[in-house]
Amino acid sequence: MNGMIKLSAGILFLVLVVFISPASADTTIDGYTFSDDSTELDQNPYFSTYERGVDFQISLYGYGGFAGYTLSQEFHQYYTLDGIECAVIREHIDIPASGDSSSSVDVHDVYLYYAKDAQDNIHILQLAYSGDEGAIGWIYTDLPEGKTTLKYPKDPTSGQDIFFGSVGFEIIPLGKAYFTTLKFDSLPYESGIITEYLTYGSGVFSMSYDGLSGYSVTGFPPELLEEDESGWEEWLDDHCFITACSH
Repeated sequence: MNGMIKLSAGILFLVLVVFISPASADTTIDGYTFSDDSTELDQNPYFSTYERGVDFQISLYGYGGFAGYTLSQEFHQYYTLDGIECAVIREHIDIPASGDSSSSVDVHDVYLYYAKDAQDNIHILQLAYSGDEGAIGWIYTDLPEGKTTLKYPKDPTSGQDIFFGSVGFEIIPLGKAYFTTLKFDSLPYESGIITEYLTYGSGVFSMSYDGLSGYSVTGFPPELLEEDESGWEEWLDDHCFITACSH
């Protein structure tokens, strides 16, 4: 009986140790503090509407020269980098090598290591890129002076510096959707300009490549969405015209 009491006490002590163990220490990088909630990417309102872990999935469809091809992002794994837990997202892209006139396709895979800071901004701390032209590895310690790891600000402002780019316009109303544009003009693995259109509470709506081709949720360029109009104004535009006649 005494043995069982000692064993029970030992188990209770072990349980208490497990529950009262101190949380991991905060880590600061590039002036931003990362805590033990760094993988809760849904806390950023421009990234997701609900908590996403292993069910994270984004599917975009090609338009322009990329019509018929797709871009997808999905959860890959969790990974701890220098004390900061990251959510690793795999981005898979099929790109026609020479636009829509080419039958060859360049297949890209990019592993993006995302971490949320204590202010609910999302940063990219590491990436691994592979494509038909080779592979590239990048980590936050490779960051040039004056650049930032910040990719998705919680409260973006026009002209704000982000990861190898800047916020284009804070809000662009197009149709019934509102977009924040992020322009990445010097990514480690891309020579052109990639513009991301983010919808508040949903995440990436579209990615355009140099403004000519890209991928979107609808397979349609967001720049060409009609502005919101009343039913009467739409009817006028579609049906009314001016005529002239003589007798």
